[in-house]
Amino acid sequence: MLVDNLGNSSQLVIGGLGVVIHELGHAIFAYLFGHKVTHVQLLNLNYRQSGALGSVDHRWNDRNVYQMLGNFFIGLAPYYMCSLVLYLLQKYLLKAQFSITSLTQSLSINNNISISMIFDSVLDNLKSSFANASWEMMILYVVLTIMIASTGYDLSRNDFMTVNKGILPWIVVLIILGSILYVINVRTPIINGSIYFVAFSILFMIHAILSIILAMIVIKILGVFNFI
Repeated sequence: MLVDNLGNSSQLVIGGLGVVIHELGHAIFAYLFGHKVTHVQLLNLNYRQSGALGSVDHRWNDRNVYQMLGNFFIGLAPYYMCSLVLYLLQKYLLKAQFSITSLTQSLSINNNISISMIFDSVLDNLKSSFANASWEMMILYVVLTIMIASTGYDLSRNDFMTVNKGILPWIVVLIILGSILYVINVRTPIINGSIYFVAFSILFMIHAILSIILAMIVIKILGVFNFI
């Protein structure tokens, strides 16, 4: 997206912040799941030689279930990390007040979730984000969003391969854990935690899509006018 419209240098000038957050997400989640992180390069200024804007190398024990489960989230870490950073920017730059009450209610076991409910929750949060912010802070937020979304959400082939390594372990663990909780009738805390996790994941996903679309539009416009 950046290279096609603005040239090679734009990957660092515009997308550098997104790359740093992307790789930082991999590193943090790798540490959280007990992986041995052997190398971290948040931003490679000489990326033309290696072909990689950044990298995180890590190792794990194939016999350690917790570390195997971590692969799923380590691969998807940039998605969560970028969305978290954007929400923090909304909170502290725009003084936004977030609410996911309606979404968590619709995700409860007694209700059916609808697409309109999801978008209503996202739109309500976006409206609250810009309601009390100054023009200066809004412009700064939009600029930072474009810089982050232009590269931060871009998952590589290796990222998806890492995700795949954690899918089967998660399926097995969830089946076993679900069966145990069902037998001993201790389901409420797990269900409530799952509801909030899914709610935030959905909000993050839609927020990511909107941010990427915004970045694509602005970058395309800049490319047309040869801004860089």
